[in-house]
Parts: sequence; C-alpha cells; structure tokens
Amino acid sequence: MTETLVVHSRKLAIYLQCRGFLLVGVEPDLKSNNNRKVFLFNDSDAIRRAMIQYKKDKSFHAFLTQMAEGR
Repeated sequence: MTETLVVHSRKLAIYLQCRGFLLVGVEPDLKSNNNRKVFLFNDSDAIRRAMIQYKKDKSFHAFLTQMAEGR
C-alpha cells in the first residue's frame, strides 16, 4: 500500500500537479477551524525532491504572483 503525503499549501499542491504528480484527494483540514483543505498525494522520493525544488523555483512563484495580481 502506498503511503499518502498530506500537503497543506494550495500553492504547493498546484506546483506538484504542474510537475505531473497526481492529486489523489482533497479533504477538510481537521486541525483548522476555518474550512481549510488538505491535498493528498502518493508519497515518493520524487515528490519529496519536487517539494524541495518548489522552495527554489523563483519563476513559479513569480508566475503565481502575476496571476494573483491579474496580469
């Protein structure tokens, strides 16, 4: 059975999907009182490496900023 990785950040979840990782579920965040969601992915070494790369990916963060500003 494959372990599930829980992602709390919507931006990280989008990044992982853009990198080809399949979102396997979305559930309410039981630790949150304000209707937040958690995003579920199959855990692997590859997805862990992508999560590290996410922190360094300036072009992706710039793209998200532009989208938020409506450019």
